[in-house]
Amino acid sequence: MTFTQEYLLLVFFLCSGVIQVASAYGGLKGLLFFKSRTICAVFGIALIAGSLVWFFYTGGRNMPDTDGGIAGASQFGLFGLGGFLALLFTFLTTSFTNYRSGAGYDHENVSDTTDGLPSLRETTFVQALMNNLSALWALYRRLTQRYSSG
Repeated sequence: MTFTQEYLLLVFFLCSGVIQVASAYGGLKGLLFFKSRTICAVFGIALIAGSLVWFFYTGGRNMPDTDGGIAGASQFGLFGLGGFLALLFTFLTTSFTNYRSGAGYDHENVSDTTDGLPSLRETTFVQALMNNLSALWALYRRLTQRYSSG
């Protein structure tokens, strides 16, 4: 595995751990990998610490970009990609695992949770996205109804 790939994995695991700790602290049940906030916080901290230990224990990491290191622009791009992949992985994984897990989600009244990020306290990302899109579509239909022939 190249140094660049190892750096991308480091950022992915760090960002995934930070998302879990922040979601546990903020009570965003829709982004938690596990049902317990405490377990998710401990898992996130372990993911952060474990990935740092793995990355820095495997060898010397203080290299200039002319000697096998990563250039600043590439490092910035890899950091952004790793953070985006961690967020995407969290959204998709938790939407799949928490959809019908019975973790306290009110599947009957999810249409009332169209208030952005706080909606993830009670629903998954995909459910919140669908609720927001349906609310926007209904608003669009209502606002354009008098201007259309249908």
